[in-house]
Amino acid sequence: MSQRKITALLFNQYFIVALSLFGVQSLAQADSARGFVRVAVATNFVTTLKNLSKDFESFDEGKILISGGSTGKLYAQIRQGAPYDIFMAADQKRPQLLERHEFTIPNSRFTYASGALVLWRPNNTKRSATNTEENQVKQSLQIRQWLEGASSIALANPRLAPYGFAAQEVLQNLKITKSQKQVTGENIGQTFSLVATGNATLGFVAAAQMLEQNQQTDNYLIIPRKLYSPILQDAVLLKFGATNKAAARFMQYLASSRAQEIIHKAGFARAAFKTN
Repeated sequence: MSQRKITALLFNQYFIVALSLFGVQSLAQADSARGFVRVAVATNFVTTLKNLSKDFESFDEGKILISGGSTGKLYAQIRQGAPYDIFMAADQKRPQLLERHEFTIPNSRFTYASGALVLWRPNNTKRSATNTEENQVKQSLQIRQWLEGASSIALANPRLAPYGFAAQEVLQNLKITKSQKQVTGENIGQTFSLVATGNATLGFVAAAQMLEQNQQTDNYLIIPRKLYSPILQDAVLLKFGATNKAAARFMQYLASSRAQEIIHKAGFARAAFKTN
């Protein structure tokens, strides 16, 4: 291929990419002008965000557009130019990385919630002796018994989902061998579905999912916090949302006591504090 043809090909590819980016930016600007806020949110928080959005929109003209997925995949999309205004992760690592690579508005990151992990076994026929973290020795023993008696265990992908990483820590800390079949979901939502459909005997899911689905306390065990690292969930305002006033207002609302009460009732710990 001649140098002229190579140059022309490279120019065409550059033009296509530039045109695509221009289209994405124009779409984001149009949404911002209409008061739309594009939020990329971790799967475990989608339902809670819907409740928060409803409350926010009851007194603010802004409109929240929700895109849910695993934290890892949403992070990759943002790095590739996805036009989100706000990123609500299920960890602190990815928002911090976005800060480091200058994808965010400086000093906008804060922890909006702290997640809790549970072990869910649907239709449990034996009543749990305890379902609190007060007696952690008995709780850890019962968790071990459930895990060792299971033919398959579901957990979210540890590389993509913080809840999956936490589940992996629990298995390691309890020294559970891999003799049982481990079934992996891409995110905590898929993990829940694996257990609900019987494709896994039990699984590690979010406490918020148990409350959302009105699960009986006999069917799940709260994992003692000492068995896994804290699941601190950070939100950050992205550069796409720099001029979106509705996005800035929603970030302020998210850290308010009004929003934190909704978050707490959904099964998360209150944790709105600056982490910069």
